[in-house]
Amino acid sequence: SVSRSSVAQVSIALRKGPSRVMDPLPVRTEQFTLEDDIDDEWAVRAETIVNEPSDEEEVKAKVEDARRKLNERYPDANTEDIFTEKNIIKYLRSANWNVVDAMDMFLTSVQQFKDFLPFITAGSPSQLEKVWSKKIVWVSPKRDQWGRRVIIFRLGRWNPSDFSVQQLYTATFSLLQMISLEAVTQVAGTVFVADMQGFGFKHLKALGVEELRCLGSFLSGGFPMWFRKLHIVNNPRLFNMLYSILKGFLGPRIKDNVQFHGYQLPTLLEAVPAEILPKDLGGQSNDADIDLSVEALKKNEDRVLAIMEQLKYLSQQ
Repeated sequence: SVSRSSVAQVSIALRKGPSRVMDPLPVRTEQFTLEDDIDDEWAVRAETIVNEPSDEEEVKAKVEDARRKLNERYPDANTEDIFTEKNIIKYLRSANWNVVDAMDMFLTSVQQFKDFLPFITAGSPSQLEKVWSKKIVWVSPKRDQWGRRVIIFRLGRWNPSDFSVQQLYTATFSLLQMISLEAVTQVAGTVFVADMQGFGFKHLKALGVEELRCLGSFLSGGFPMWFRKLHIVNNPRLFNMLYSILKGFLGPRIKDNVQFHGYQLPTLLEAVPAEILPKDLGGQSNDADIDLSVEALKKNEDRVLAIMEQLKYLSQQ
């Protein structure tokens, strides 16, 4: 079991480092390719953004150190297919290549499958058509000016009588699992845009303490990904009440990177390129963009489900 204090320490440690200034990139469409490694340009950026070693021997040494520590933690488990070099590097990048922090994050990821299993296993991507059809959550096919993936999340479009919060969370978690396999995303991180237009009492009623604790855990260091910024827009006073509770479950890793825009779309557009945002948020993206990430997730469903099964297996050890 991973203590709250250790998660908090990881969150503090991980927060120190990714905010160095670099030249912005052109906003461009990039397919969801899960197997590609970073190219030479991103290798240089990775040194700056996540402290990635440039020396191959140092990379190998850190991977082996992490693998040894994890095997010591799970001495009786069959981990050959779990503690692969690619998987360990994913966690190292999300921990600025600090082996101890990466291991703590891995243990927290496993702990989530003990604590929140119903919220992350409520259906495979192909079984969640009710969620996808409402266009509530998707990942833009365009990376922003810092190479980050942008997740659009429209909670106000969710009618709790249509499908459960468990299904909504599982759909979102599955998308995040998919993009966490992208090497560039492991380095650049992601940005959340949470559109609260339409948020009302039915949503407040559906989101209890356990649901908020689960969300806080995902965002605060229990997922191998850098959430660089959380933009909250069109937030009514009712949502602000909910956030005051959620804030108690957020660690510094995300709490210090939340920006409320209210109903001021120009400030959102200053932070997120218009090419990425949907039209009703002042952007230029179209409906075809919405469907691409979900199509990619269904195509890679077996791969994503395998990762989740591995974490579930270790949670039972």
